[in-house]
Amino acid sequence: MSRLSARFSGLFVRMMASFLCIMLLSFFLFGILSSALFRSNLRGDLRDAMVHMQRRVVEAIRKGHELGWSRETLAASLELFGPPRETVHLLYDGRGKLLYRIGHPERNAGGGTVDADVVARALAGEQVRLETETEDGKLLVLASPIDVPGAQERVVVTQFFGFERNFHLFLHPNLLSWILTIPVACIVFYFFSSRLTRRIREMNRAALNFARGDFRERLRVTDNDEIGQLGRTLNYMADELSSLERVRREFIANVSHDMRAPITSINGFVTALLDGAIPPEKERQYLKLVKDSAERMMKLVEDLLDIARIEAGQFTIEPVRFNLSERIRQTIARMEPVFRQCRIGIHMEDAEEDVRVFADPNRIDQVMVNLLQNAVHHSPPGTEVSVSIRPSQGAVTVEVRDTGSGMTEEELARIWDRFYKGDKARSKKTGTGIGLSIVKHILDLHHSKVEVDSAPGRGTAFRFTLPV
Repeated sequence: MSRLSARFSGLFVRMMASFLCIMLLSFFLFGILSSALFRSNLRGDLRDAMVHMQRRVVEAIRKGHELGWSRETLAASLELFGPPRETVHLLYDGRGKLLYRIGHPERNAGGGTVDADVVARALAGEQVRLETETEDGKLLVLASPIDVPGAQERVVVTQFFGFERNFHLFLHPNLLSWILTIPVACIVFYFFSSRLTRRIREMNRAALNFARGDFRERLRVTDNDEIGQLGRTLNYMADELSSLERVRREFIANVSHDMRAPITSINGFVTALLDGAIPPEKERQYLKLVKDSAERMMKLVEDLLDIARIEAGQFTIEPVRFNLSERIRQTIARMEPVFRQCRIGIHMEDAEEDVRVFADPNRIDQVMVNLLQNAVHHSPPGTEVSVSIRPSQGAVTVEVRDTGSGMTEEELARIWDRFYKGDKARSKKTGTGIGLSIVKHILDLHHSKVEVDSAPGRGTAFRFTLPV
Protein backbone atom coordinates (compact mmCIF):
# COMPACT_ATOMS: atom_id res chain seq x y z
CA MET A 1 0.00 0.00 0.00
CA SER A 2 2.83 2.39 0.87
CA ARG A 3 4.59 1.56 -2.40
CA LEU A 4 1.39 2.26 -4.34
CA SER A 5 0.82 5.55 -2.51
CA ALA A 6 4.46 6.52 -3.05
CA ARG A 7 4.09 5.87 -6.77
CA PHE A 8 0.94 7.94 -7.06
CA SER A 9 2.49 10.79 -5.09
CA GLY A 10 5.83 10.80 -6.84
CA LEU A 11 7.37 11.92 -10.09
CA PHE A 12 4.98 9.90 -12.27
CA VAL A 13 1.87 11.68 -10.98
CA ARG A 14 3.61 15.05 -11.18
CA MET A 15 4.63 14.40 -14.78
CA MET A 16 1.12 13.28 -15.71
CA ALA A 17 -0.46 16.27 -13.97
CA SER A 18 2.01 18.66 -15.60
CA PHE A 19 1.40 17.09 -19.00
CA LEU A 20 -2.38 17.32 -18.63
CA CYS A 21 -2.20 20.93 -17.50
CA ILE A 22 0.12 21.89 -20.34
CA MET A 23 -1.92 19.99 -22.92
CA LEU A 24 -5.28 21.38 -21.75
CA LEU A 25 -3.89 24.90 -21.53
CA SER A 26 -2.37 24.52 -25.01
CA PHE A 27 -5.64 23.24 -26.49
CA PHE A 28 -7.56 26.01 -24.71
CA LEU A 29 -5.28 28.76 -26.04
CA PHE A 30 -5.20 27.15 -29.48
CA GLY A 31 -9.00 26.95 -29.49
CA ILE A 32 -9.42 30.59 -28.51
CA LEU A 33 -6.85 31.89 -31.00
CA SER A 34 -7.94 29.65 -33.88
CA SER A 35 -11.62 30.47 -33.25
CA ALA A 36 -10.92 34.20 -33.16
CA LEU A 37 -8.85 34.01 -36.35
CA PHE A 38 -11.41 31.83 -38.10
CA ARG A 39 -14.29 34.15 -37.12
CA SER A 40 -12.36 37.13 -38.41
CA ASN A 41 -11.46 35.42 -41.69
CA LEU A 42 -15.00 34.03 -42.06
CA ARG A 43 -16.51 37.48 -41.55
CA GLY A 44 -14.23 38.94 -44.23
CA ASP A 45 -14.92 36.13 -46.69
CA LEU A 46 -18.70 36.40 -46.19
CA ARG A 47 -18.64 40.15 -46.72
CA ASP A 48 -16.68 39.69 -49.93
CA ALA A 49 -19.22 37.07 -51.04
CA MET A 50 -22.13 39.42 -50.25
CA VAL A 51 -20.49 42.21 -52.29
CA HIS A 52 -20.05 39.81 -55.20
CA MET A 53 -23.72 38.70 -54.97
CA GLN A 54 -24.92 42.32 -54.92
CA ARG A 55 -22.87 43.03 -58.06
CA ARG A 56 -24.61 40.15 -59.78
CA VAL A 57 -28.01 41.53 -58.69
CA VAL A 58 -27.14 45.00 -59.99
CA GLU A 59 -25.88 43.49 -63.26
CA ALA A 60 -29.13 41.51 -63.63
CA ILE A 61 -31.18 44.70 -63.01
CA ARG A 62 -29.15 46.58 -65.62
CA LYS A 63 -29.62 43.76 -68.14
CA GLY A 64 -33.37 43.50 -67.46
CA HIS A 65 -33.81 47.26 -67.83
CA GLU A 66 -32.00 47.22 -71.17
CA LEU A 67 -34.22 44.34 -72.40
CA GLY A 68 -37.39 45.95 -71.09
CA TRP A 69 -38.27 43.26 -68.56
CA SER A 70 -41.16 43.88 -66.23
CA ARG A 71 -40.68 43.86 -62.46
CA GLU A 72 -42.29 40.43 -62.24
CA THR A 73 -39.97 39.03 -64.94
CA LEU A 74 -36.93 40.55 -63.28
CA ALA A 75 -37.96 39.20 -59.87
CA ALA A 76 -38.55 35.76 -61.34
CA SER A 77 -35.14 35.83 -63.04
CA LEU A 78 -33.38 36.84 -59.83
CA GLU A 79 -35.31 34.20 -57.91
CA LEU A 80 -34.34 31.55 -60.46
CA PHE A 81 -30.65 32.34 -60.04
CA GLY A 82 -31.25 33.35 -56.45
CA PRO A 83 -28.85 33.75 -53.57
CA PRO A 84 -27.45 30.83 -51.57
CA ARG A 85 -29.17 29.34 -48.59
CA GLU A 86 -29.61 31.66 -45.59
CA THR A 87 -29.18 34.75 -47.80
CA VAL A 88 -31.93 37.34 -48.62
CA HIS A 89 -31.79 40.26 -51.06
CA LEU A 90 -34.17 43.18 -50.44
CA LEU A 91 -34.67 45.74 -53.23
CA TYR A 92 -35.96 49.26 -52.51
CA ASP A 93 -37.05 52.12 -54.75
CA GLY A 94 -35.92 55.74 -54.51
CA ARG A 95 -38.38 56.53 -51.73
CA GLY A 96 -37.20 53.68 -49.51
CA LYS A 97 -40.16 51.44 -50.28
CA LEU A 98 -39.58 47.70 -50.44
CA LEU A 99 -40.19 46.50 -54.01
CA TYR A 100 -39.57 42.79 -53.67
CA ARG A 101 -37.66 40.21 -51.70
CA ILE A 102 -35.39 37.46 -53.16
CA GLY A 103 -34.38 34.32 -51.27
CA HIS A 104 -35.95 31.90 -48.79
CA PRO A 105 -33.45 31.20 -45.96
CA GLU A 106 -34.13 28.29 -43.61
CA ARG A 107 -33.76 30.60 -40.61
CA ASN A 108 -35.53 33.83 -41.29
CA ALA A 109 -35.08 35.67 -38.04
CA GLY A 110 -35.71 39.27 -38.84
CA GLY A 111 -35.69 38.65 -42.59
CA GLY A 112 -37.32 41.43 -44.55
CA THR A 113 -37.04 44.07 -41.84
CA VAL A 114 -34.35 46.68 -42.32
CA ASP A 115 -33.93 49.91 -40.42
CA ALA A 116 -35.11 52.85 -42.53
CA ASP A 117 -31.93 54.73 -41.64
CA VAL A 118 -29.87 52.01 -43.33
CA VAL A 119 -31.90 52.37 -46.53
CA ALA A 120 -31.64 56.15 -46.37
CA ARG A 121 -27.86 56.03 -46.04
CA ALA A 122 -27.65 53.68 -49.01
CA LEU A 123 -29.89 56.00 -51.06
CA ALA A 124 -27.40 58.75 -50.24
CA GLY A 125 -24.67 56.70 -51.95
CA GLU A 126 -23.07 55.05 -48.89
CA GLN A 127 -22.31 51.35 -48.62
CA VAL A 128 -23.49 50.27 -45.17
CA ARG A 129 -22.10 47.21 -43.29
CA LEU A 130 -23.84 46.02 -40.14
CA GLU A 131 -23.70 43.12 -37.70
CA THR A 132 -26.64 42.52 -35.43
CA GLU A 133 -27.46 39.83 -32.90
CA THR A 134 -30.70 37.89 -33.29
CA GLU A 135 -32.26 34.96 -31.48
CA ASP A 136 -30.67 32.61 -34.01
CA GLY A 137 -27.25 34.19 -33.93
CA LYS A 138 -25.30 36.85 -35.77
CA LEU A 139 -26.91 38.60 -38.77
CA LEU A 140 -24.69 40.23 -41.42
CA VAL A 141 -26.24 43.14 -43.36
CA LEU A 142 -24.83 44.88 -46.43
CA ALA A 143 -26.72 47.79 -48.04
CA SER A 144 -25.50 49.28 -51.34
CA PRO A 145 -26.89 51.85 -53.82
CA ILE A 146 -27.92 50.71 -57.34
CA ASP A 147 -26.61 53.00 -60.05
CA VAL A 148 -28.70 51.91 -63.07
CA PRO A 149 -30.16 54.88 -65.02
CA GLY A 150 -33.95 54.63 -65.42
CA ALA A 151 -34.27 51.60 -63.11
CA GLN A 152 -36.83 51.71 -60.32
CA GLU A 153 -34.59 49.69 -58.00
CA ARG A 154 -32.25 52.09 -56.17
CA VAL A 155 -31.00 50.12 -53.13
CA VAL A 156 -30.15 46.45 -52.57
CA VAL A 157 -29.88 45.13 -49.00
CA THR A 158 -28.34 41.67 -48.48
CA GLN A 159 -28.91 39.76 -45.25
CA PHE A 160 -26.90 36.66 -44.34
CA PHE A 161 -28.18 34.41 -41.50
CA GLY A 162 -25.62 31.56 -41.72
CA PHE A 163 -22.61 33.03 -39.91
CA GLU A 164 -22.98 30.83 -36.83
CA ARG A 165 -23.67 27.72 -38.90
CA ASN A 166 -20.50 28.24 -40.94
CA PHE A 167 -18.53 28.87 -37.77
CA HIS A 168 -19.85 25.68 -36.21
CA LEU A 169 -18.80 23.76 -39.31
CA PHE A 170 -15.25 24.64 -38.22
CA LEU A 171 -15.73 24.41 -34.45
CA HIS A 172 -17.46 21.03 -34.16
CA PRO A 173 -14.80 18.95 -36.00
CA ASN A 174 -12.10 20.67 -33.95
CA LEU A 175 -13.90 19.87 -30.72
CA LEU A 176 -14.28 16.27 -31.83
CA SER A 177 -10.59 16.05 -32.73
CA TRP A 178 -9.65 17.46 -29.30
CA ILE A 179 -11.92 14.95 -27.57
CA LEU A 180 -10.22 12.11 -29.46
CA THR A 181 -6.68 13.52 -29.25
CA ILE A 182 -6.53 14.17 -25.49
CA PRO A 183 -7.14 10.53 -24.39
CA VAL A 184 -4.74 9.20 -27.04
CA ALA A 185 -2.08 11.71 -25.97
CA CYS A 186 -2.62 10.75 -22.32
CA ILE A 187 -2.20 7.05 -23.13
CA VAL A 188 1.00 7.69 -25.11
CA PHE A 189 2.40 9.98 -22.41
CA TYR A 190 1.46 7.43 -19.73
CA PHE A 191 3.47 4.79 -21.57
CA PHE A 192 6.58 6.96 -21.97
CA SER A 193 6.41 8.51 -18.50
CA SER A 194 5.91 5.13 -16.82
CA ARG A 195 8.92 3.82 -18.76
CA LEU A 196 10.96 6.84 -17.70
CA THR A 197 9.95 6.66 -14.06
CA ARG A 198 10.54 2.90 -14.04
CA ARG A 199 14.16 3.53 -15.02
CA ILE A 200 14.43 6.17 -12.30
CA ARG A 201 12.96 3.74 -9.74
CA GLU A 202 15.53 1.14 -10.77
CA MET A 203 18.29 3.69 -10.30
CA ASN A 204 16.88 4.65 -6.91
CA ARG A 205 16.83 1.01 -5.82
CA ALA A 206 20.40 0.52 -7.03
CA ALA A 207 21.55 3.70 -5.28
CA LEU A 208 19.98 2.47 -2.01
CA ASN A 209 21.87 -0.82 -2.39
CA PHE A 210 25.08 1.13 -2.98
CA ALA A 211 24.37 3.17 0.16
CA ARG A 212 24.01 -0.10 2.13
CA GLY A 213 27.40 -1.27 0.88
CA ASP A 214 26.14 -3.72 -1.77
CA PHE A 215 27.94 -2.83 -5.00
CA ARG A 216 27.14 -6.00 -6.96
CA GLU A 217 24.12 -4.66 -8.86
CA ARG A 218 24.63 -2.91 -12.19
CA LEU A 219 22.02 -1.01 -14.18
CA ARG A 220 21.18 -2.12 -17.71
CA VAL A 221 21.70 0.94 -19.92
CA THR A 222 20.51 0.90 -23.54
CA ASP A 223 19.84 4.58 -24.28
CA ASN A 224 22.18 7.53 -24.74
CA ASP A 225 19.86 10.16 -23.27
CA GLU A 226 20.32 11.93 -19.92
CA ILE A 227 18.79 9.00 -18.02
CA GLY A 228 21.16 6.62 -19.78
CA GLN A 229 24.11 8.85 -18.91
CA LEU A 230 22.95 8.89 -15.30
CA GLY A 231 22.76 5.09 -15.33
CA ARG A 232 26.33 4.84 -16.64
CA THR A 233 27.44 7.31 -13.98
CA LEU A 234 25.82 5.18 -11.26
CA ASN A 235 27.51 2.07 -12.64
CA TYR A 236 30.83 3.91 -12.69
CA MET A 237 30.20 5.11 -9.14
CA ALA A 238 29.50 1.53 -8.06
CA ASP A 239 32.78 0.38 -9.61
CA GLU A 240 34.70 3.17 -7.87
CA LEU A 241 32.96 2.58 -4.52
CA SER A 242 33.56 -1.13 -4.78
CA SER A 243 37.24 -0.50 -5.47
CA LEU A 244 37.40 2.05 -2.66
CA GLU A 245 35.71 -0.36 -0.26
CA ARG A 246 38.22 -3.06 -1.14
CA VAL A 247 41.09 -0.60 -0.73
CA ARG A 248 39.62 0.60 2.58
CA ARG A 249 39.50 -2.93 3.94
CA GLU A 250 43.07 -3.53 2.83
CA PHE A 251 44.09 -0.21 4.35
CA ILE A 252 42.54 -1.07 7.71
CA ALA A 253 44.23 -4.47 7.64
CA ASN A 254 47.59 -2.93 6.71
CA VAL A 255 47.34 -0.17 9.31
CA SER A 256 46.36 -2.71 11.95
CA HIS A 257 49.31 -4.88 10.97
CA ASP A 258 51.74 -1.96 10.83
CA MET A 259 50.63 -0.73 14.24
CA ARG A 260 50.47 -4.17 15.82
CA ALA A 261 54.06 -5.00 14.90
CA PRO A 262 55.77 -2.06 16.66
CA ILE A 263 53.34 -2.20 19.59
CA THR A 264 54.06 -5.93 20.00
CA SER A 265 57.81 -5.27 19.82
CA ILE A 266 57.62 -2.44 22.33
CA ASN A 267 55.49 -4.50 24.68
CA GLY A 268 57.79 -7.52 24.42
CA PHE A 269 61.01 -5.58 24.92
CA VAL A 270 59.65 -3.52 27.83
CA THR A 271 58.27 -6.67 29.49
CA ALA A 272 61.64 -8.39 29.12
CA LEU A 273 63.43 -5.35 30.56
CA LEU A 274 61.07 -5.17 33.53
CA ASP A 275 61.36 -8.91 34.18
CA GLY A 276 65.17 -8.71 34.11
CA ALA A 277 65.36 -11.24 31.29
CA ILE A 278 67.78 -9.03 29.33
CA PRO A 279 71.38 -8.72 30.47
CA PRO A 280 72.41 -5.19 31.51
CA GLU A 281 75.00 -4.95 28.74
CA LYS A 282 72.24 -5.49 26.11
CA GLU A 283 69.66 -3.14 27.58
CA ARG A 284 70.82 -0.19 25.44
CA GLN A 285 70.50 -2.29 22.29
CA TYR A 286 66.94 -3.31 23.18
CA LEU A 287 66.01 0.24 24.15
CA LYS A 288 67.17 1.34 20.70
CA LEU A 289 64.85 -1.29 19.15
CA VAL A 290 62.00 0.07 21.27
CA LYS A 291 62.81 3.60 20.05
CA ASP A 292 62.85 2.47 16.40
CA SER A 293 59.46 0.76 16.83
CA ALA A 294 58.03 3.87 18.50
CA GLU A 295 59.32 6.11 15.69
CA ARG A 296 57.81 3.82 13.09
CA MET A 297 54.45 3.95 14.84
CA MET A 298 54.70 7.74 15.22
CA LYS A 299 55.35 8.08 11.47
CA LEU A 300 52.25 6.04 10.72
CA VAL A 301 50.13 8.11 13.13
CA GLU A 302 51.45 11.35 11.61
CA ASP A 303 50.48 10.16 8.12
CA LEU A 304 46.99 9.28 9.36
CA LEU A 305 46.65 12.70 10.97
CA ASP A 306 47.80 14.36 7.75
CA ILE A 307 45.14 12.45 5.79
CA ALA A 308 42.52 13.59 8.32
CA ARG A 309 43.68 17.22 7.95
CA ILE A 310 43.57 16.94 4.15
CA GLU A 311 40.01 15.62 4.24
CA ALA A 312 39.01 18.38 6.67
CA GLY A 313 40.66 21.08 4.52
CA GLN A 314 43.03 22.01 7.38
CA PHE A 315 46.28 20.94 5.73
CA THR A 316 48.27 24.14 5.13
CA ILE A 317 51.83 25.21 4.32
CA GLU A 318 54.03 28.05 5.61
CA PRO A 319 56.54 28.87 2.85
CA VAL A 320 59.86 30.59 3.65
CA ARG A 321 63.21 30.87 1.90
CA PHE A 322 65.57 28.08 2.96
CA ASN A 323 68.58 26.08 1.77
CA LEU A 324 67.07 23.15 -0.14
CA SER A 325 70.40 21.43 -0.77
CA GLU A 326 71.32 21.36 2.91
CA ARG A 327 67.82 20.22 3.90
CA ILE A 328 67.93 17.25 1.51
CA ARG A 329 71.44 16.32 2.74
CA GLN A 330 70.12 16.22 6.30
CA THR A 331 67.14 14.09 5.25
CA ILE A 332 69.39 11.59 3.47
CA ALA A 333 71.76 11.44 6.45
CA ARG A 334 68.83 10.80 8.76
CA MET A 335 67.58 7.93 6.58
CA GLU A 336 70.99 6.44 5.82
CA PRO A 337 70.63 3.71 8.49
CA VAL A 338 67.45 2.52 6.77
CA PHE A 339 69.24 2.26 3.43
CA ARG A 340 72.19 0.50 5.06
CA GLN A 341 69.89 -1.97 6.78
CA CYS A 342 68.20 -2.79 3.44
CA ARG A 343 71.62 -2.94 1.71
CA ILE A 344 70.63 -0.23 -0.74
CA GLY A 345 73.01 2.53 -1.75
CA ILE A 346 72.08 6.20 -1.92
CA HIS A 347 73.82 8.86 -3.95
CA MET A 348 73.16 12.61 -4.15
CA GLU A 349 74.01 14.61 -7.27
CA ASP A 350 74.34 18.03 -5.70
CA ALA A 351 74.52 21.34 -7.57
CA GLU A 352 77.78 23.27 -7.60
CA GLU A 353 76.28 25.79 -5.20
CA ASP A 354 73.59 25.44 -2.57
CA VAL A 355 70.10 26.15 -3.92
CA ARG A 356 67.60 28.19 -1.97
CA VAL A 357 63.87 27.92 -2.63
CA PHE A 358 60.66 29.50 -1.37
CA ALA A 359 58.62 26.68 0.19
CA ASP A 360 57.62 25.06 3.46
CA PRO A 361 60.79 23.28 4.65
CA ASN A 362 59.00 20.84 6.95
CA ARG A 363 56.54 19.79 4.23
CA ILE A 364 59.30 19.43 1.63
CA ASP A 365 61.21 17.31 4.14
CA GLN A 366 58.04 15.20 4.45
CA VAL A 367 57.92 14.85 0.66
CA MET A 368 61.53 13.69 0.50
CA VAL A 369 61.07 11.18 3.34
CA ASN A 370 58.02 9.64 1.65
CA LEU A 371 59.73 9.45 -1.75
CA LEU A 372 62.88 7.89 -0.28
CA GLN A 373 60.85 5.39 1.74
CA ASN A 374 58.89 4.50 -1.42
CA ALA A 375 62.22 3.94 -3.23
CA VAL A 376 63.44 1.68 -0.42
CA HIS A 377 60.24 -0.39 -0.47
CA HIS A 378 60.51 -1.05 -4.22
CA SER A 379 64.29 -1.51 -4.61
CA PRO A 380 65.99 -4.89 -4.23
CA PRO A 381 69.22 -5.20 -2.22
CA GLY A 382 72.36 -4.22 -4.06
CA THR A 383 70.72 -1.41 -6.05
CA GLU A 384 71.15 2.32 -5.64
CA VAL A 385 68.83 5.31 -5.19
CA SER A 386 69.96 8.66 -6.55
CA VAL A 387 68.78 12.17 -5.63
CA SER A 388 69.57 15.09 -7.92
CA ILE A 389 69.01 18.86 -7.69
CA ARG A 390 69.04 20.77 -10.99
CA PRO A 391 68.48 24.54 -10.97
CA SER A 392 66.82 26.13 -14.01
CA GLN A 393 65.32 29.51 -14.89
CA GLY A 394 63.37 30.65 -11.83
CA ALA A 395 62.93 27.12 -10.43
CA VAL A 396 64.75 24.03 -9.25
CA THR A 397 63.95 20.41 -10.15
CA VAL A 398 64.40 17.65 -7.57
CA GLU A 399 64.53 14.04 -8.77
CA VAL A 400 64.44 10.81 -6.76
CA ARG A 401 65.33 7.81 -8.95
CA ASP A 402 65.55 4.11 -8.08
CA THR A 403 66.44 1.05 -10.14
CA GLY A 404 63.83 -1.16 -8.56
CA SER A 405 60.81 -3.05 -9.82
CA GLY A 406 59.11 -0.13 -11.62
CA MET A 407 55.38 0.26 -12.27
CA THR A 408 52.88 -0.57 -15.00
CA GLU A 409 50.76 2.05 -16.77
CA GLU A 410 47.76 1.05 -14.66
CA GLU A 411 49.74 1.59 -11.46
CA LEU A 412 51.08 4.92 -12.73
CA ALA A 413 47.53 6.13 -13.30
CA ARG A 414 46.59 5.38 -9.69
CA ILE A 415 49.71 5.97 -7.59
CA TRP A 416 48.34 9.29 -6.30
CA ASP A 417 45.04 7.72 -5.20
CA ARG A 418 44.61 7.60 -1.46
CA PHE A 419 45.21 4.12 0.08
CA TYR A 420 46.31 2.67 -3.28
CA LYS A 421 49.26 0.27 -3.27
CA GLY A 422 51.06 -1.23 -6.21
CA ASP A 423 51.76 -4.88 -6.85
CA LYS A 424 52.76 -6.43 -3.54
CA ALA A 425 54.85 -9.04 -5.39
CA ARG A 426 57.26 -6.28 -6.45
CA SER A 427 57.47 -4.65 -3.01
CA LYS A 428 59.20 -5.72 0.19
CA LYS A 429 56.58 -3.98 2.38
CA THR A 430 52.92 -3.45 1.91
CA GLY A 431 52.75 0.06 3.37
CA THR A 432 49.51 1.93 3.92
CA GLY A 433 49.13 3.57 0.51
CA ILE A 434 48.91 7.11 1.87
CA GLY A 435 52.47 8.38 1.54
CA LEU A 436 52.34 9.32 -2.15
CA SER A 437 48.88 10.80 -1.70
CA ILE A 438 50.29 13.15 0.95
CA VAL A 439 53.23 13.95 -1.36
CA LYS A 440 50.86 14.93 -4.17
CA HIS A 441 48.78 17.12 -1.88
CA ILE A 442 51.83 18.92 -0.48
CA LEU A 443 53.22 19.60 -3.97
CA ASP A 444 49.80 20.79 -5.17
CA LEU A 445 49.74 23.31 -2.33
CA HIS A 446 53.16 24.53 -3.54
CA HIS A 447 51.79 24.75 -7.13
CA SER A 448 54.58 22.36 -8.03
CA LYS A 449 54.57 20.27 -11.15
CA VAL A 450 55.27 16.61 -10.36
CA GLU A 451 56.17 13.95 -12.93
CA VAL A 452 56.70 10.18 -12.75
CA ASP A 453 58.67 8.03 -15.17
CA SER A 454 58.51 4.29 -14.66
CA ALA A 455 58.38 0.96 -16.43
CA PRO A 456 58.38 -2.62 -15.10
CA GLY A 457 61.94 -3.74 -14.39
CA ARG A 458 63.50 -0.33 -15.14
CA GLY A 459 62.88 1.53 -11.90
CA THR A 460 61.00 4.73 -11.14
CA ALA A 461 61.87 8.45 -11.15
CA PHE A 462 59.86 11.13 -9.30
CA ARG A 463 60.49 14.77 -10.28
CA PHE A 464 59.04 17.94 -8.86
CA THR A 465 59.84 21.63 -9.19
CA LEU A 466 59.98 24.45 -6.63
CA PRO A 467 60.24 28.22 -7.21
CA VAL A 468 63.59 29.83 -6.52
